[in-house]
Amino acid sequence: MIVLKFGGTSVRDGRQFAAVARLIAARRSESCLVVVSAMADVTDELERVGQLAREARADEVERVLNELIRRHRHAISEAGITPAEAVNLEDESNHTFTRIRQLVTGVTLLGELTPRTSDALLATGELLSSKILATCLSGMGIPTRWIDPRELIITDASFGAAVPDEDEIERRVKTVRPMLEKGQLVVTGGFVGAAIDGQTTTLGRGGSDYTAALLAAALPSSSLEIWTDVDGLLTADPRVVSHARVLPSISFAEAAELAYFGAKVLHPATIRPAVRRGIPVRIKNTFRPELKGTSILRDVEGIGVRAIAARRGTTALFLSNPRMLLAHGYVARIFGIFERHRVPVDVIATSEVSVAITVNEDAPLEALVRELRELVEVEVVRGLAVVTVVGKGLRTMPGVAARVFGALQEINVIMISQGASDTNFTFVLAEGDLAPASLRLHQEFFETVNEKRMCAELWDTSETKDARHSQSL
Repeated sequence: MIVLKFGGTSVRDGRQFAAVARLIAARRSESCLVVVSAMADVTDELERVGQLAREARADEVERVLNELIRRHRHAISEAGITPAEAVNLEDESNHTFTRIRQLVTGVTLLGELTPRTSDALLATGELLSSKILATCLSGMGIPTRWIDPRELIITDASFGAAVPDEDEIERRVKTVRPMLEKGQLVVTGGFVGAAIDGQTTTLGRGGSDYTAALLAAALPSSSLEIWTDVDGLLTADPRVVSHARVLPSISFAEAAELAYFGAKVLHPATIRPAVRRGIPVRIKNTFRPELKGTSILRDVEGIGVRAIAARRGTTALFLSNPRMLLAHGYVARIFGIFERHRVPVDVIATSEVSVAITVNEDAPLEALVRELRELVEVEVVRGLAVVTVVGKGLRTMPGVAARVFGALQEINVIMISQGASDTNFTFVLAEGDLAPASLRLHQEFFETVNEKRMCAELWDTSETKDARHSQSL
């Protein structure tokens, strides 16, 4: 008994719905519960519809809605669904878009988009896509049951980021097990839930993975597969390190560090319910299903560097005051200011009379710095990036720091943070140094001597080109 989750790019159009249906059909002997996201970009467009309606921009609302209707109708026509089933599905689709227009009219009249209305609007993407996929499977002669996710995923009423009631979800999922045991496929939408009074809620972005993990834990299933448009988790960002490699397996703790420091494939918080039950999670590529992908496990054998993550858009605040020396409560007062301004803190480094802190570049820095300067001297440095070496046992493994800084000997490191976690070694540098730092670290930890030589030649060529380009400017 397995749970398969398909992301928006996996069902971006009718042909992809048909391809996913064939992939599921080949696995039906394993008793599959299938969770599907909205078609690619649909949730973003529905969010846009709500914002446009709030601003009373009726013509633009209508244009976006018409395009969404066209996309869904086109998907139904291309998915290989029989004419009779297509008519029924289009009727349901029309009913859904009528409901969307009712919601939009209310938003326009009131000039207000409440979190409750927003959830009701955004939920329609998953409801439509899951019905299309279920119809595709039924049309292939496979016994398939579509279940409204609001019947299974029960939450509180925190609209936009609802908290699931895992005990109630487990109780409701008991009704699904007999269907699966009888050979029926079960299809539902991700991201969507319902409060105990029946009001539609959503789990926040990444919510479809969360739905799949909650259902996998509640069954419980033997595995959870997240199908997306990449081959798995990689040793580095492929946009920076083109020859990054797929990780065959990684621990949950390591995957969490990668996600926090820049990897976008998966946010591990969303799969925590499955990992807590010891259910292996696999990242697979819908477009290359023959590849093994990456398995995320509670733990994996071996220690050492597993991958490199990097994130741009960082600002550092260097805070200093001689009165901090041996003073108690001073740092607490500093962090109290960050709390009042609701600014998350990222990397931290301290000395006797100073604290260095990084935050996202979008943080409300002006107000934050104004209040901080009542307590400490503040230096703000923008245009930075965070690079993190991720792996198990890094705090106690001799030689890791030496190898890191040997690779970065020509790059200025502005901040270092190591020791709070056994699975990361983090440093901050100028944004312009992110690419060479990532490449050289990848060479140091993941490539053979010959591969290093080839990569160095490629990088030197790239640097020469950049230098020539700069000179020409």
